[in-house]
Amino acid sequence: MNEDGSARYGAADLLDSPPEKAFDRISELVAKLLQVPVSLVTILDAQRQFFKSARGLTSPWSEARETPLTHSLCQHVARTGAPLIVNEARTDPLVRDNLAIADLGVESYLGFPVHAPDGSIIGALCAIDRVPRSWTGAEQGIMHDLVEILETELNLREEIRRRREAEEARQILMREMEHRVKNSFAKVQAIVSLSLRGRRDLDDIRQSISQRIGALAKTQSLLVNTSGQAASLEAVLLNELGYYDEDGSLSLAGPVVALCEDDAILVGMLVHELATNAAKYGAIALGGDLAIGWNEVDTEDRRRLLLEWRESGCALSGPPEKTGFGTSLLDALVVRQSRGRITRDWRPEGLLMVAEFDLAPPTVAVPETIDEWRAALT
Repeated sequence: MNEDGSARYGAADLLDSPPEKAFDRISELVAKLLQVPVSLVTILDAQRQFFKSARGLTSPWSEARETPLTHSLCQHVARTGAPLIVNEARTDPLVRDNLAIADLGVESYLGFPVHAPDGSIIGALCAIDRVPRSWTGAEQGIMHDLVEILETELNLREEIRRRREAEEARQILMREMEHRVKNSFAKVQAIVSLSLRGRRDLDDIRQSISQRIGALAKTQSLLVNTSGQAASLEAVLLNELGYYDEDGSLSLAGPVVALCEDDAILVGMLVHELATNAAKYGAIALGGDLAIGWNEVDTEDRRRLLLEWRESGCALSGPPEKTGFGTSLLDALVVRQSRGRITRDWRPEGLLMVAEFDLAPPTVAVPETIDEWRAALT
């Protein structure tokens, strides 16, 4: 049990769950093999014991499916992690004052601890008789075997849960990877289109395309291979946007901000989506200007980033009719993961987007000036 007295349930999480045949079979076997009128599978927390399965309980306990700890002998099993053998409850110094004796008719008790898959004790499997009784070694062996069967069931459930979560995570990753690949192709197409503008020399075109695609690969390397090292916000922005700035239409303004790996990836994804859309429909595609400004706000307990993306010279007709997966993904990452918010204003001259979200503290020493960052990157 935890220090506060509450059980650690891990994957079991059986409190207040409905009856299930798998647990009822165990309690029925206890009653049949030990010839007892009452058998229980109990799950404990700090204030009560919950009956995941109960055979032979009388009203009102059978309907309530729980009792306070004043009526629990299983609490001693969970606390010590050892079997509890009570041959005559009314004279046993440990439990003789327990209200279960009078209210539930407990005269003798045999309980074994039940472990969750993480090893923590979450409750007990117990046999109760309404007359004094000496529990034999064979009966204790039966209880031990039945507890092992019960814990095997919990382990199987945990494995199923883990596999289900792993599959869900794999599906999300596949969707994200598919989406990023599509966006990468869109960037490559934009790079090629920009490189072809105003050029007639094939060698010049080839060099321009090669340099821009190389910058795209460098950005991916910067984000993926940080390995916990701090990254500069400006470095992330330049790696994502530098190859679009052929005519000086891009401006960056803000202080040095160090980003941990997760925050660098988040900023990279945010800028990646914005740049892709701008290359399709906005300032990059229409020959407008792009200005990005940022500031870092520190409080006593956290860092917070304010990032402004401002497009102009686009002559937009209004917001898009529908949002795609990328927009939903970014909203989820910024709002849910980083306690932030995103606002978008589709003005006639271009998009104004403001994102505000929490930053983690950098885990390593970082350069303090833009020039030091640039020197470190070369």
